[in-house]
Amino acid sequence: MRPGIIAVFAWLLALTPAPSLAQEASAADSLKAARSWKFGALIGVNLAQSTFSDNWKGGDRGTFVWVASSDLTLERQFTARFNLSNKLQAAYGQTAQQVPDPKDPRGRVWDRPEKSTDLLALETVGRFTLDKFLDPFFSVRGETQFVDESSPIGKIRFNPITLKETAGVARVFEKTDEREAISRIGFGFRQTIAKSFTDPLTKTKESFLATDGGIDWQTYVTRPILKKRILYKGSVGVFKPFFYSKSDDLEEFDALADSAAAANGTSHGPVAEFWKQVDVNVQSTFTAQITKVLSVNLLVQWVYDKFDAAANVDTTLPLDVLTAELERNIRKQGQFREMLAIGLTYRLF
Repeated sequence: MRPGIIAVFAWLLALTPAPSLAQEASAADSLKAARSWKFGALIGVNLAQSTFSDNWKGGDRGTFVWVASSDLTLERQFTARFNLSNKLQAAYGQTAQQVPDPKDPRGRVWDRPEKSTDLLALETVGRFTLDKFLDPFFSVRGETQFVDESSPIGKIRFNPITLKETAGVARVFEKTDEREAISRIGFGFRQTIAKSFTDPLTKTKESFLATDGGIDWQTYVTRPILKKRILYKGSVGVFKPFFYSKSDDLEEFDALADSAAAANGTSHGPVAEFWKQVDVNVQSTFTAQITKVLSVNLLVQWVYDKFDAAANVDTTLPLDVLTAELERNIRKQGQFREMLAIGLTYRLF
């Protein structure tokens, strides 16, 4: 019986089609392609402009807005269980407005342009793709701006610099070539490296470091809408701080400000608890691609950041200088911006 069974088994094995060399090569190429680096590069310029004649009723003034931006991505699935993605974003723009001509009050001239957009950010995210409901992740992000013009005393380049390290879990709801929806939550640590002016006359600058940490939640969505006529990109970022390295200094400032206010017969509103408020950043971008390079872009952003950790809380500074520094970094209401513009974009990869 054994020779017969062996003969039947050998016959069945001979009839089983073996994978061809082409099939083996195709599978190897697919695996190599899946684990190769994926590059993405998008550069663009958004423009918005309006002009009014000198005798236009109502006193309306013309404006000109330009924003140059670039969005670079680099992603690789190293193994079946680990994905690494990198994103570099840069944007800078200015706004110019018509103002009355000092030589002719009835005429108008274009004023010196002022900065309206400024961002330079690099983020790396490593995600362990375990095919579970939640994937562990870690991320490192650095963010700054080309020129800090928030102080009336002067400008400071690349200020402040914020570093953030986060570890937690992520949930990928959807990920294709056209669509993506991912949410991450974890505990993050932030370091703010900054400079500020300490003397308005000599324009002396002081460097300082502030740290804080708390729960960090980020959600990103990309998907075409309206029958793929418009591409929507949205993000929601929430950070709830649990500690702040300068909290004692804020309490000391409140005590100094209370004493000064009592001496002048006025009152001081305490600010020592402001750093505990939740930071929220919601942004939506709608892009309608008219031609290969011409598009219409709508940007809507709302930010709530009651206390900016880039404030120099140095209680050895003169009280008037310290008060001005804190007032400049406290925003009790949300910040909003909206921009609709014609865009020229080009996708390199």
